[in-house]
Amino acid sequence: MMRGALVALVAALAVPAVLPAPAARAQDATLSDNKPKFGPDAAPITQDRDYLRRAEAPDFWALMPYYVPQQTGSACSVASVAMMINALRGLPTSSTERLVTQNRVLNEVDDDVWKAAVGENGDGVSFADFETYVRRSVAAFGMDAEVEVFRPKDSSPETLAELRRILTENERSSRDIILLAYDQGTLTGDATVGHIAPLGAYDPQSRRVLVMDVDRLWYVPYWSSDEKLLEAMVKPDRSDPTGSGMIRVRLRGGIAERTTP
Repeated sequence: MMRGALVALVAALAVPAVLPAPAARAQDATLSDNKPKFGPDAAPITQDRDYLRRAEAPDFWALMPYYVPQQTGSACSVASVAMMINALRGLPTSSTERLVTQNRVLNEVDDDVWKAAVGENGDGVSFADFETYVRRSVAAFGMDAEVEVFRPKDSSPETLAELRRILTENERSSRDIILLAYDQGTLTGDATVGHIAPLGAYDPQSRRVLVMDVDRLWYVPYWSSDEKLLEAMVKPDRSDPTGSGMIRVRLRGGIAERTTP
């Protein structure tokens, strides 16, 4: 990989895309707060890109071309699903086939509850509902894929070891993508809020995850430890009082032939 190309990519990442409307969140604070952008448990990709220089990072490069901002303050679930589908499908070969957008995902799944949940001032989705929408999205786009769920109940050494096993296995190929459901503030040091984002990479040596946060009004991708990720997944919120987890979508075969609407 050419160093110049990576530097250009990182420079582009430093300017977050703007959401169509401001996210409704506690983070809309006054300028007098004057806190650092990231807390001590997160390192932005703009400052830490060593792993991407020395490793293949297949999931990062599969996701990066399709990295989008959530289109409302509650649309992290559908933004993450759109990125996952595009990454696993790859770039269409035909000039007549479009990329998968958030609106297209919603239209293909055609669920009024999901549409309302991710709309402006929506309530978002619970982890159980998110699993359902991921499965329905995979089916709607004709993907021959397995959907696996990891929902940790604690942060014990045994659970952490299982998390590390899954993350290490997932990092070997771009044919599987993990979607994280976690407490955003536990990683970023800011507002405590349930959130969803794709996993961009995992460095097994430093034991850190790269979160491709779709909350682009506020963040660029950032690194955090796998221990902190586990803490963020088991932390309860109003939608998931028993915590959240992660969903891994793994291709078995290919993509079924279908007519683009």
